[in-house]
Amino acid sequence: MIVVADSGPLHYLILLDQIALRHRFYGQVVIPDAVANELRAAGSPATVSGWMARPPEWVAVTPVSHEQVESVTDDLDLGERAAIALAGAIRADLLLMDDAAGRMEARRRNLRVTGTLGDSRRRRIRPPGARTLR
Repeated sequence: MIVVADSGPLHYLILLDQIALRHRFYGQVVIPDAVANELRAAGSPATVSGWMARPPEWVAVTPVSHEQVESVTDDLDLGERAAIALAGAIRADLLLMDDAAGRMEARRRNLRVTGTLGDSRRRRIRPPGARTLR
């Protein structure tokens, strides 16, 4: 299964110390370089930026061309646009994205998409702190 993720579904599980669920559920997760940069950004919590400074082997950071990103509506942020573009380009089986507008754009492009909470509900898993994610 090819899974592409935006920053949100990784960010929250890193903070909850539940990021291993992504590996357990999907094996490898592919993220665009723009998402890796968001997770490493100066404004990110130290736990998140530290995790991205040394990502596990199951995370594959993939460059996305400017042209691919530009093909996605500019109503979304760069990471969301890059994740949607990458998911389409590599024909991902699933896109993980928390932003509602991003999920709507992904569905418009016929991409299968879910957010952190939807994924957890579908699997009947309630990570510690899930209540704070609502």
